[in-house]
Parts: sequence; C-alpha cells; structure tokens
Amino acid sequence: MGNTFTARGTTAVPDALSLSNGGTDAFFDVLMPAACDLAATPWELRLAVLLVDSGHRHLGVWEGFDLAELPWTGGWPHEKAFLLRVIDLAATGHGRDRLGYEPPFAAGYLADYRAMAAGFTPVPAVGTGWDAPPDPRHVERCREHGLFHGSYGCPWDGRPAWRVPTPPLC
Repeated sequence: MGNTFTARGTTAVPDALSLSNGGTDAFFDVLMPAACDLAATPWELRLAVLLVDSGHRHLGVWEGFDLAELPWTGGWPHEKAFLLRVIDLAATGHGRDRLGYEPPFAAGYLADYRAMAAGFTPVPAVGTGWDAPPDPRHVERCREHGLFHGSYGCPWDGRPAWRVPTPPLC
C-alpha cells in the first residue's frame, strides 16, 4: 500500500508523486520542520499543522492528497509561494539534524513535488476557516524537536531512533 500526491491541472509532468508508506513518512518528515519554522500567517500555520498531523499517518489521519484539496483562499498567490518556500527549505536539509536519519529519496520527492506545485494554479474556496488562526495549542512547539504539537502531539515523540541497518560481518 502507498500514497499518491497529485496536482490536478498542473503543467508539470509527472503530475503525481506515488510513494510507499515509508516514503510518505519521509516526505512528511522533511516538510514538517520547514513548515513549522516558516509559518506566520493563519493559513501558513494551518498548513504546518496539517503537515504535522499528517506525520501521524499511522493513525489514519492523512494519506495522499491533491493540491486542489487544500483550502486555498483569495490570497492563494501568497499561499502557493509559502508552499514553495517550505519545499525549498526542506530541500536544503533544514531540520534533518532533529530527524535522526537521512531519508535517501527525499531530494527526488521534493523536486517532483515542487515542480507539481509550481505548475499548479489554486482555485480559492469560500468559507474554509483557514483565514482564522488555528487553536493555539496546535502551534505550541515540542521542546525536543521544535515541531508544532498539532492535534495529536509531536509526531516524532516516542518514535524509536532511526538507524540504517549495518551489513553483516560475514
């Protein structure tokens, strides 16, 4: 089983990013620190919380989605620019020192997703609620990882340390 992230109407080819469950975890793991550290406006904070909550994929919170499903507002040019800044910052490795492992395919995932997002033109929705700040408890930061708590707490709390398997000695 895996997850597919799409951007219906994007000019990018491909217009979909299909990831394994582990790839999905890594994708959210690299996006979360960038989103939490850049978010300032209500819409940006809500997107960061959505990504943090998506980090709890094991709870069935979120899986793949289409960019058109995000609650874009009339300020979508700024919102899209924020999403692109998050992807760009994540591509620099921002926050991976807190992650505890190096996701080997993250650069490719981010490059593909950035192309999809750059070629996508959002359609504003009415009455999304994303123009209001999120619950203040959801944007409190985890003391250890610096991520927002989101609806379910820091997705990295209690996670076992990630280790790259070592080859057998013989």
